[in-house]
Amino acid sequence: MAGTKRPEYRYELLTCAWHGHELVGENAAVVTPADAVVVREVDAQRWCRCLRCDGWIPVPIPDDPAEERVPGRDQIDVPLRGPALRDRYVLRLIALDRVLHVIILTALATAFVTFASHNRSLHADYQNIMNALNGGGAAALKVRGVLGYLRKAFDYTPTHLFVLAAICLAYACLEGVEAVGLWLNKRWAEYLTFVATTLLIPYEVYELYLRLSVFKMVAFVLNVLVAAYLLYAKRLFGVRGGHAAEAARKRELSGWTALEATMPATERVPAG
Repeated sequence: MAGTKRPEYRYELLTCAWHGHELVGENAAVVTPADAVVVREVDAQRWCRCLRCDGWIPVPIPDDPAEERVPGRDQIDVPLRGPALRDRYVLRLIALDRVLHVIILTALATAFVTFASHNRSLHADYQNIMNALNGGGAAALKVRGVLGYLRKAFDYTPTHLFVLAAICLAYACLEGVEAVGLWLNKRWAEYLTFVATTLLIPYEVYELYLRLSVFKMVAFVLNVLVAAYLLYAKRLFGVRGGHAAEAARKRELSGWTALEATMPATERVPAG
């Protein structure tokens, strides 16, 4: 639209590029001035407004319309847009991070069960490998990297390894629930993720105190950012007005209020 201020965000453009525009009224037989928020006809050309990205898309006037009139507001689901859509992107990134955790924890649990079930044979094979590499003895105790972690695994009894596997699987299930809830933009998942993430931070600080590493630091910073984002941006536990303020914000940014706030004047003609 000529003279219309374009929105500063671009998440709508990404979503529309992936899933297509959200148009209303392209198959209606009659378009009236009351429908100008979402669809207009100018000089025998019909223009439909994308409810997500605010783009005006030219569509042909149907010869065989599927509906008599443009659906009313109570029949139209306005999609997420603006900051509300950005929040969904962030939550889904956190969900993907949780999926990665599920994969790693499940792999660890599988490794623990394998070690516990074949402890003696694996230990013998490990000793043979170490003897072949460095002659065994005291040198084997100083080895680092993957082989060093394997050596430490044999310090645990099979019972301890089964317990560790159960803990990993339980935490993997928790992370999986978080991932599904966040992907579906559920409020309870935000609380669950915040609590689970916050409980890990003191342990991560202790691990950093014992031994600093790039991996530990990255994991710590990511968890702090996730917890801070959920608490402040999503207004958990009453912060910045809590759930009521967050619900009002979503209605204002993604509902008909947002569409009307960015609607160009009726007499303006789409520019293509």
